[in-house]
Amino acid sequence: MRFTNKLCAQHLGWMFKKHWLIQGKRVARDTGAAAELEKLGIAVCDPKDVLKEQRPKTEHKMLVFEDQRVTEIPQDATHPDWHSKPCHIFGDSNVLLEGVAQAQVLTKSIEIEGFPKNIEETINKMQLNSNVDKNVQNSIMLSHVFDAEQVKLPKIKIPERPAFNLPREYGISYSRRRRLLINKLIFECEKLSGNSVTSRRQIFDNANFNVNLLKDDDLLQFELCAETLMTATKPIEAVKGKYEGEIPDLYPIKHTITIPKRNIYAPKNSYPLRSALSCSHPHTIFIHFDKENVKNLHGTPVSTTQFQSRNLMKAFTVASARAKQLYGDSVEQLPKPIVVQSIQTDGKTFHFGVFQLNTLQLNGSDGTKNYWFHLPNVDLFSECTYKVGRPILEGYNKDCFRYLKAFYSNC
Repeated sequence: MRFTNKLCAQHLGWMFKKHWLIQGKRVARDTGAAAELEKLGIAVCDPKDVLKEQRPKTEHKMLVFEDQRVTEIPQDATHPDWHSKPCHIFGDSNVLLEGVAQAQVLTKSIEIEGFPKNIEETINKMQLNSNVDKNVQNSIMLSHVFDAEQVKLPKIKIPERPAFNLPREYGISYSRRRRLLINKLIFECEKLSGNSVTSRRQIFDNANFNVNLLKDDDLLQFELCAETLMTATKPIEAVKGKYEGEIPDLYPIKHTITIPKRNIYAPKNSYPLRSALSCSHPHTIFIHFDKENVKNLHGTPVSTTQFQSRNLMKAFTVASARAKQLYGDSVEQLPKPIVVQSIQTDGKTFHFGVFQLNTLQLNGSDGTKNYWFHLPNVDLFSECTYKVGRPILEGYNKDCFRYLKAFYSNC
């Protein structure tokens, strides 16, 4: 006989297992209920016979499914959007080779240094206290340093050593920095303007515009996006006075150089908001510039004039899309000019411009012309980063926010 350990407690798992084993052998007793129901003439049936669905016996057939894989549409004349006449399509990532001069030829616009008189007067009369500058500086720090996002940033290249790989950095993505900065600066403008102005403004994100135009027998399609679109209950008044200027001569370069040409396209004109809305008039657009996506075809860095031309092209596209929505796709001479303010930034450098659309008759360089008011690029700050573990902001320029506030208040 083998001695075992003394069990001081009953094992609950074993007890429940044995209990269910014993209870499972019990037989249900006859309660006499069935006999009483039969005396009353009520038939008693087995529940399985009632609940079981009676299905007729059918033969099973094999189902054959067709191949549902999407086949690629050939990029040739059999494509449904194929056109014999090619179209030059200008998108968000395209860059004009000759910069502002080429944009002037494409949009038939004259370049005017400075802002319209009403905006200049607003800037000269503007008086902002030190608390406003402090709030703007805090907005810069919150968007560039203090946000919690941590992602892998694009690679840093040294032009003198193109094959050398620097360690990857983590931090706030550049697109998020720009969006946070613009939203916070607009919020500061709203606080200063009051409800009388903010109630007449609406803000939309990622508004897409499409415009199809004909210039000197060349078909042009502009497919551009405004990362932030500000609309107003009434349009901005046309600039007073008449301005004279000449359209640049690009010879021997053609005005469509570096703009891709395709035979497969869908010509259309679209404005993101219905004209019946009370707050559908374009007021100001905010454009993001990302050097990782916007590049020259030959790989060289984007120049200052190319940076500014992108602002002009987007302002022209917004104004043209609105004009075609109001006056029809075939309009050329506008009954009333359309003014659009445009601000482009890479998160640090800002470019302010005002575009007035007078005509969509873009052939040649004579006749009615459009106006493009702008100033050189302005840096909001020189550096905003961590140094020795401490956040710093250097070279803050208060004039940049004053331009933005004047644009917001303009009507």
